[in-house]
Amino acid sequence: MVDKLKVINFLQDFGCAKIEHLKILFNDSNNNFKNILENNMVSKKGDIFIHNTRKIDNNILIALDILCKFKPRLSNYYLGYNPVAITFLTKDNSMYHIIIADEENKKGIVKIVNSYPLSLPKADKLILAFPDGSELENIDCSIPFLYTTYPNLEILNI
Repeated sequence: MVDKLKVINFLQDFGCAKIEHLKILFNDSNNNFKNILENNMVSKKGDIFIHNTRKIDNNILIALDILCKFKPRLSNYYLGYNPVAITFLTKDNSMYHIIIADEENKKGIVKIVNSYPLSLPKADKLILAFPDGSELENIDCSIPFLYTTYPNLEILNI
């Protein structure tokens, strides 16, 4: 059984997470995590747990979807600073930034990515998640990146 306080602290940092994220990130596939609801610090809406000081953030949920795909290679991860949603380190010491764009900010995200390294902290690779593939041809980044579309997380380049 996962320590309840670790899960609550995770939700305090990230704001929200789907039950599938918690199962993967805490290596506890049989847990329903209902025990974290007992102290009124966390609430549940459908399959999403939300820390009571935060609200549901769809970009964080997408970033957690991506992070979970890298779980076997993860060494450490933490909340990033805008526009980076999550930064993680792999077991081979590669640092990745997950950047989520939505319809309102996708042009701005492309500009930020194209101005790397001036606009973002140092990383070995970027994972860029966009609502569609329309911006892929506009990205001219000096760092290797993966471009994926959501919600299905289809990778459009490698």
